[in-house]
Amino acid sequence: MNSPQGESRRRFLERIAAACALAGGSAVASDADAARPRSAKRGANAGRGASPGRGAGGGKSVPKPDAYGLPERQPYGHVNRKANLPPWDGATSSDSPPGQMRMFRGNRRHDYQGSGKLGTDLKVLWKFRMSDYATLKHGQPTVWQGTGWTGQTLKVGAYVFIGSTGGHLHCFEAATGALVWVLAADRCFKGSPCFYRNRIYIPNVDNHLRCVDAATGALLWKWRSPNDMDSSPLVVDGVLYVGGEDGAVKAFDPESGRLLWRVPFGVGEGEKPGSGGIESSLAIDDGVAYFGHLDGNVRALDLKTRTLRWQTAIGGDTDASPLLAGDRLYIGCQCPPTSFHCLSRATGEVLWTKDIAGGVWSTAAAAAGMVIVGGHDGGMHALDAATGEGRWVARAGAAIWSSPAIVDGKVIFGSYDPYLRMVDLKTGSQLWRADLGGRSHSAPAIEDGKIWVGSASGWYYCFG
Repeated sequence: MNSPQGESRRRFLERIAAACALAGGSAVASDADAARPRSAKRGANAGRGASPGRGAGGGKSVPKPDAYGLPERQPYGHVNRKANLPPWDGATSSDSPPGQMRMFRGNRRHDYQGSGKLGTDLKVLWKFRMSDYATLKHGQPTVWQGTGWTGQTLKVGAYVFIGSTGGHLHCFEAATGALVWVLAADRCFKGSPCFYRNRIYIPNVDNHLRCVDAATGALLWKWRSPNDMDSSPLVVDGVLYVGGEDGAVKAFDPESGRLLWRVPFGVGEGEKPGSGGIESSLAIDDGVAYFGHLDGNVRALDLKTRTLRWQTAIGGDTDASPLLAGDRLYIGCQCPPTSFHCLSRATGEVLWTKDIAGGVWSTAAAAAGMVIVGGHDGGMHALDAATGEGRWVARAGAAIWSSPAIVDGKVIFGSYDPYLRMVDLKTGSQLWRADLGGRSHSAPAIEDGKIWVGSASGWYYCFG
């Protein structure tokens, strides 16, 4: 079911849930609006899936969700073991060196998407069926499956790390898919984690920001927000920064979890149930944090003085994250007609806009003088970075909220239809696609010519 142009995402999702309820089934929820934990009857059919480890074999039943609305504490009957991580390289940020993916969109500017050579005949190297989370949403049974928005994988050493809307943070052997450890939270993991000094920092819809030992999966500290957290964290110059639906930019000591400071910008008024504040993930460069907000403003915050350099109204709810490229900032919002914008980083002046019907949830990527971004209209749009003029549009079968990755002259992205696609950077022509079994809003992680990505089918994949 596609969302009509101009219909908001939440009304669209509520309409889907209502249709499922009328049909006598339980809604399979989108990651766009996780429900508060409430009682859910045990025994929701989670399907059949792979045993932890390589391939789809084994036929082991996916564990049933907890009867009282929390994700399963021991979802796979697995005994955690230790990951043998490489020593930390001394970096004072979560920026990714080639061969590693340490944060959402790779680095503080959101302009690194991966490394390696990508063929056009990729196969599934392994896949893993994640545990589901059954609860109630608006009084209707709801099952959360797989990965959500933005849901990007971390890749460090021989391991990958990924959170699920089922409420679990996973560590896998990158080459085989063997489960190393798993950590349960109280609600959905949607936002992407970051990696710093062999720790993982990850937000959750249960209102907590967690710090986890990347080797063992042990919880080291957690901080509670008054609102849920989709904004993905990052570390710059030894300080951990994150937004959140409380509408504030926050700075933490990443070692202890001590809140250093907090600058509020208001929660804003969204639809009910709706988002709030800063779902956008901060981009930081030269001591300035750039981010979107529910109120339709993009802001530039000086991190030293904690004062605004500028703010620019671009329309409506802005969940997408900024891309910084040279002296420009590129960002989309959810309110057409002017739903994609190029701004001056120095002044916030709007340099050009582009109408992408239905709005933009995707965070853009840049290469070859172009900016590439997905739209709710089902198009992956290639725009001239200087002028905004269209170069090409690659069409999917449904809306694209996935943030594209550009590696080896190829653009890789998921969509509301079940396919992960690869198109040519120069022409937009399709080179390859794979059926994920369900929509994917998650940004793919690509290192050393392999792709790790999850979907709302409940399956998590490695292609190579």
